[in-house]
Amino acid sequence: MESDAKWLRFVLEQVVSNALKYASRPPEADEQGRVLFRLRREGGDVVLEIADNGVGIPPEDLGRVFDPFFTGLNGRAFPQATGMGLYLAREVCRRLGHGISLDSAPGEGTTVRLRFAAPQTLFAGCGTALQPT
Repeated sequence: MESDAKWLRFVLEQVVSNALKYASRPPEADEQGRVLFRLRREGGDVVLEIADNGVGIPPEDLGRVFDPFFTGLNGRAFPQATGMGLYLAREVCRRLGHGISLDSAPGEGTTVRLRFAAPQTLFAGCGTALQPT
């Protein structure tokens, strides 16, 4: 897998900061917010999943989360939200030749998937944890 370190870092910062922001819970909550990272192989691609157990995205907002300046119902609760983070992450991924997608359910959380085309040698020496399934 090859990528531009600076721009890949930018994408990861956008996605992880969203996961942390929307998974945060008050201390008295029954369940604490969490963010889970999964790395797996799908065919010739490497997929990095970043999942949170946060508020999730309403179905009516899902189709627009990658649109510029779209903050959605949840984003409007955060004054610092610009609606540009996921838009820019998608644009950077597109230019780098990577994919980005997400699934979400209100009250359950959101999973963002970053897909990277990978040569067969990427997993050499990694042991069984990252071998194709």
